[in-house]
Amino acid sequence: MELNIKDKKILYELDKNSRISLTELSKKIQMSKESLHYRLKKLTEEKIILKYHTVSAHYRFGTIDYKVYLRLKDLSKKEHKSLINFLIKNKDVFWVTPCNGRWDLMFGIRAAQMNEFFEIHDKLLDKFSKYIQEKELSISRKATQFNRKWMLDSKEERKTFDFGEENEKINLDKEDRLILNELVDNSRKKIIDISRDTKLSVDVVNYRIKKMEKQNIIKGYKCLFNVEKLGLVATKAFVYFKNINQERKNEFIQYLKSLKNSVNVVTTFAPWDLEIIFETESYRKYYNIMEETKDNFSDIIKFYDSVMMLEEKKQIFDKTD
Repeated sequence: MELNIKDKKILYELDKNSRISLTELSKKIQMSKESLHYRLKKLTEEKIILKYHTVSAHYRFGTIDYKVYLRLKDLSKKEHKSLINFLIKNKDVFWVTPCNGRWDLMFGIRAAQMNEFFEIHDKLLDKFSKYIQEKELSISRKATQFNRKWMLDSKEERKTFDFGEENEKINLDKEDRLILNELVDNSRKKIIDISRDTKLSVDVVNYRIKKMEKQNIIKGYKCLFNVEKLGLVATKAFVYFKNINQERKNEFIQYLKSLKNSVNVVTTFAPWDLEIIFETESYRKYYNIMEETKDNFSDIIKFYDSVMMLEEKKQIFDKTD
């Protein structure tokens, strides 16, 4: 499916707010609601739009994201598939992505306690330890997602979703959990349908969604796109710092925000200091961006590693139970 300027505008707006109403979106795009509905259906059928999801402050529910990076050895295609499927089927794993470069496989475990993580980690890896040449653990401390500026040459300020800046733990009641879990996997779900499925009144659902937005429990609403079908390559950079201070680090993150191809920045507790995801037309484009970035911040960047992210095999969004 070849995207025209209208399609790109649709994707750009949905990336900022995937819960936007058809009426409001049609005004922004200057397209009839009928035509817009057809284009959305087509973008979904072509698997360019994979999912509409809600971005929640899941770290305030008392869990931590642990990411494991594996370098594999002596693994046949059949055994590789078996490892991927093993991770996909495990309910404690929220993210699985094969990759090329410094690492061969990345996966994430969301757990409340470190010992809980290790129980899951050991159970997962014991079965495949003979195939693991090297592994590293990364604990997410703070993350920022940017809306995709590369989709449209827009001069407006980039929308950001920040995670980890608030330490206060949230205890959601049963009704909030029910509503949030309905929105997590489909941010465009209508209030009347959430009401039906949760057996809560329309007024209660509407009030509680607005309350969770105001309390920053719901950070916003985004889309999961098939980057490959958009003709792009997703690459993750692992940046190692030297002589770093908080002021210079903040300047670096602001610089990353100015780069239209950056989509995600995570401050980590790991051998590296930052993880950055870029979506570019080619690996060469990514390489040029990183080399220029390294030159501009040669006083603080020691070096960086990279992996080209292949098709995500699993991604679960922020369920509260």
